[in-house]
Amino acid sequence: MVASEYSVRSGDLNFDKFVNYLGSVETGKPLMNDLNGRTLTSRQFAMRARQFAGGVTSLGIEKGSRIAILGLNSFEYVEVMVGSILAGMITVPLNIRWSPKEFLYAIDHSQINTIVYDDTFAPMVDGIKENAGSLVNFIHISEGDVGEGVIRYESLLDAPCELELARDVSTECFMSYTGGTTGFPKGVVHTHESMMSCANILATNGCPTLQGTSMVVMPIFHLSGYGPIFARLLQNRPTVIVPMFRPDLVVAAVKKFDVSSFLLAPIMFQMLINAPEFEPKDFENVAQVVYGASPISEALLKLVQKNFPKTDLTQAYGMTEAGAGVYLWPQFHAGELARPGAAGQASSPLLDVRVEDDDGNELPANSIGEVVFYTPSIMSRYYNAPEQTAAAIRNGGYRTGDVGMKDDFGVLFLKDRLKDMIITGAENVYTAEVESAISLHPDVAMVAVIGIPSETYGEAVHAVIVPREGTAPTFEEIRNHAKERIAGYKCPRSISLADELPLSAMNKVLKNKLREKFWENHNREIA
Repeated sequence: MVASEYSVRSGDLNFDKFVNYLGSVETGKPLMNDLNGRTLTSRQFAMRARQFAGGVTSLGIEKGSRIAILGLNSFEYVEVMVGSILAGMITVPLNIRWSPKEFLYAIDHSQINTIVYDDTFAPMVDGIKENAGSLVNFIHISEGDVGEGVIRYESLLDAPCELELARDVSTECFMSYTGGTTGFPKGVVHTHESMMSCANILATNGCPTLQGTSMVVMPIFHLSGYGPIFARLLQNRPTVIVPMFRPDLVVAAVKKFDVSSFLLAPIMFQMLINAPEFEPKDFENVAQVVYGASPISEALLKLVQKNFPKTDLTQAYGMTEAGAGVYLWPQFHAGELARPGAAGQASSPLLDVRVEDDDGNELPANSIGEVVFYTPSIMSRYYNAPEQTAAAIRNGGYRTGDVGMKDDFGVLFLKDRLKDMIITGAENVYTAEVESAISLHPDVAMVAVIGIPSETYGEAVHAVIVPREGTAPTFEEIRNHAKERIAGYKCPRSISLADELPLSAMNKVLKNKLREKFWENHNREIA
């Protein structure tokens, strides 16, 4: 490219310039590590991503086509994500917890013509081939033999693509499906600008921290996985990629690589701390722990603080449609500034978080309304869903569907999801507040609060509780415990005990599943 066609300006960072940078420098340390002893330097990663881009282009795949990825976390997963974008195609990471029906829906919905998959999911792909009409190319990440008509991943890594350094940042390049907790998932389409903006906000805020080696253990198909990955690549600092969350793998990675930073969903902390492999002393050198992807109860937060006493805790709040950029920093976790239950503050001039009324007017501090994000990280659209896109993006802001308020410090508190809020006797009850109170009962391992039909109140507060082993808390015990902490109208009017709660792939409680049996003969939507 001649000099007159190329410039570097703030706001026009695309994946091509990003990879060009990684290919032009070496830090003297591996950019990526894994538990099998493999490493990649920044230049090696940049070359392999460009080679994959060249390989898929040689297959005759048109620009703008969707390339799906189905696999556990790996070097190759990141190479495919970035390489597909360099080839001018749209990366579509698929949820590893989906059923065959959900995979087929996504493939048909977005007309995916190429899928890259690893050994773990080869049987799944084999099982859906006949019914996946749009799929033409099957690329298998495997060290062994692959089936007839299947392309071996490494065979594509030959001639690298040329980088389009002047590529328009408004070009769509990434599509991530929402969790599908309210029916079939939506395809969230992002551009070079929105993806790079999200990564930039994370990277410049030190999430992950610049020092030491970070660990990615959250599934990379999700924002909590690909967000930190792209941020770390921008930082050009070492990362260890763990294939999936398992307490023994987390412990092994922390010990082997002296990990300084990682992110987990709240329930993963509970599983880690309760695992036989877990020893707090092994985590003493971890400088930063970020938690996010779902709310954390007060009881679990206290447990995390007890087991990570030397570690700075940070909460991250964001969403697939608008990225992550709200953080509850360490100083808000203890002492005079403590704000238990808060989501955090907007962390960048690239992000304005407002609490608005139904007409889009910003509300003053300590007023409750809908949380709205204004940021270049906002998606371009929901794929083939113009009405849903128009409802979600209004006046340039993404309406999150979360109910919240900001205090005088500008710290955001989330009250509930709009669809989860309970209206009982004309009073609004925010389920997160009730769950936090109940979680402090010593016999409660997990709890989810939902609204159920009530002839008297319209809706009544109901708590679904997973008891701690060997216990069976009663309704009277739970209600009396809650009444010591929250107003009477917020306390449960009934409870049920369960062996487990239905969870999404990101360990979010599927409250629509809990509501189904109560509302199947009533008018309330259970989504």
